[in-house]
Amino acid sequence: MKHYRLLVFVTTAILAALVVVLQIVGGIPVGPFSITLTLFPIVVGAVVLGPVPGLILGIVFGVIVSILSITGKDPGGQMVFAASPVLAWVVCILKGALAGLVPGLSYRFFKKHSLASSVVTCGATGIFVFLAGFALAFNLPADSSFGLKFGLTALFAVIAGGIPVGLFFLLRTNKAPYYIASILAPICNTGVFVIFMLLFFQPVLSAWAGGSNILVYTITGLVGANFLIEFTVAVLLTPALMAIAQYGEKHIRRPAKKGEQ
Repeated sequence: MKHYRLLVFVTTAILAALVVVLQIVGGIPVGPFSITLTLFPIVVGAVVLGPVPGLILGIVFGVIVSILSITGKDPGGQMVFAASPVLAWVVCILKGALAGLVPGLSYRFFKKHSLASSVVTCGATGIFVFLAGFALAFNLPADSSFGLKFGLTALFAVIAGGIPVGLFFLLRTNKAPYYIASILAPICNTGVFVIFMLLFFQPVLSAWAGGSNILVYTITGLVGANFLIEFTVAVLLTPALMAIAQYGEKHIRRPAKKGEQ
């Protein structure tokens, strides 16, 4: 047990160092913020070592983002901290923590219950996507045409129908836990950020939007540019995650407790 704990500690420390380096030197600038490649080692830690190491790595990520924002290395983040330092700290730590914890929990869950939970997961995802699109459509500027609102709602309805179908077939394979863990990291990272920005930092969003509608900017900028790139990177790196996880399962095994077989 001591050897296992030491191995987990050392591996977590190595991944944490990689998180720091990637966040400092590996960001891809997009507008006032940057696309991070740091989520990959966080997901690796969450999948290979478990939810708690994933949580720790996510918190490290949040702390580094906060420091870079305060020091001005991240101009967009500096604007957020200038508006409300406390809330900015909260959003940085929370989005990072969830980006590490949720993939770890989801991996363990879907590793054991992928088939049993497929219907619930697919249905819940479809409903969530459709309701999100419906809410966005009817929060467009008051002068927006009904056709635009209806079209946006219809688009999200199609997406809401397509995603569950894709998830259903994915959940029937042994690759599902890895892909779900990978995509949940950017969803948590960007989702928490977008929610906090819309609720508490609308003046900052307005400054970023440059006079355009902040809701449209959120969809096309924060989600359309930032999230989609992170999502794509997560999907493309999932085969590497699978290879690392399978290696880790052979060499990092948790000792069985008394009564376990």
